[in-house]
Amino acid sequence: MLTTAKVDEINATLNVAMSNLRDAMKKVPDKGLGLNAAHTRFAGSVAVLAVLLDEAARFTPDGEDLFDLL
Repeated sequence: MLTTAKVDEINATLNVAMSNLRDAMKKVPDKGLGLNAAHTRFAGSVAVLAVLLDEAARFTPDGEDLFDLL
């Protein structure tokens, strides 16, 4: 059940989140692209980074591929 206090808490949390988003977007290098395009480029970059990190995690410090051990 939503109480007035819970609604106020959610509202305050959203205000902080939107303020943080606004501050973060000021530092986006591609300001001319707009929010949607900047988000798309950033999400793509994060996806590539995640794949590269997953690939790097496959190998032991000795250079052996952990998938070969399966």
